[in-house]
Amino acid sequence: MLKVIQLDKTYGSNKHSLKAVNFTAKPGEVTAIIGPSGAGKTTILRSINQLIRDDSGQILLDDTDIRQANKAELRKVRHHIGMIFQNYNLISPLTALENVLHGRLGAKSTVAGMLGLYSSAEKQEALQLLDEVGLKEYAYQRCDQLSGGQQQRVGIARALMQHPKMILCDEPIASLDPKSTTIVMDILRRLAKEKQLIILINLHQVDIAMAYTDHIVGINSGAIAFEGATNEVDDAVLQHIYRQPDQSTTVAANEN
Repeated sequence: MLKVIQLDKTYGSNKHSLKAVNFTAKPGEVTAIIGPSGAGKTTILRSINQLIRDDSGQILLDDTDIRQANKAELRKVRHHIGMIFQNYNLISPLTALENVLHGRLGAKSTVAGMLGLYSSAEKQEALQLLDEVGLKEYAYQRCDQLSGGQQQRVGIARALMQHPKMILCDEPIASLDPKSTTIVMDILRRLAKEKQLIILINLHQVDIAMAYTDHIVGINSGAIAFEGATNEVDDAVLQHIYRQPDQSTTVAANEN
């Protein structure tokens, strides 16, 4: 389980990006973080993976506080946290298979990683993962020859190659057409259930969040406005999450 406790982040002296953020995300569930632009959604994800350093709080993954990890410990923790990006973050001239194999780099020595030394078992696993996302026939095709939706599926397979406990998805469907969006979200929902992964996903599209996720974290101006099961979200909750900063008071969080 992921537990974020009293997470706080400021930029400079004025901008309070995260304000005592608390929520949980469970294995086997897809959790969506929703809220207006600039609310702090990406900051939360980047803090969880410690791509940015927050100011205070706890980030517990199976009771290990990621914030307290030293450099070597953090490298090990990150190996079990997959990341899926809006812009795919693939190496375009390389094949789909080669990009998926890069998911093993965190488990290899520097020399083996630089030389691209992968075992037969790792190559077979990468092919199997491409098959799981419907791309086995594209394994030897360069990624810059794939569609956006196909590239995002390569990114998912690469994340799975890390043997993750958790996958963080930062606006993974923002650049995709409706058909590709459906495919990607179906895959993420299936993987959460089948592999008992924690999947945490930033979304602008409320309709997609409502259709594909189990759990909603609503954030506004850096503070939690709602946390609860997706089926508890109604128009009043959405209006509160997306309110202007001077409106209303906080909706009580619902804990599962």
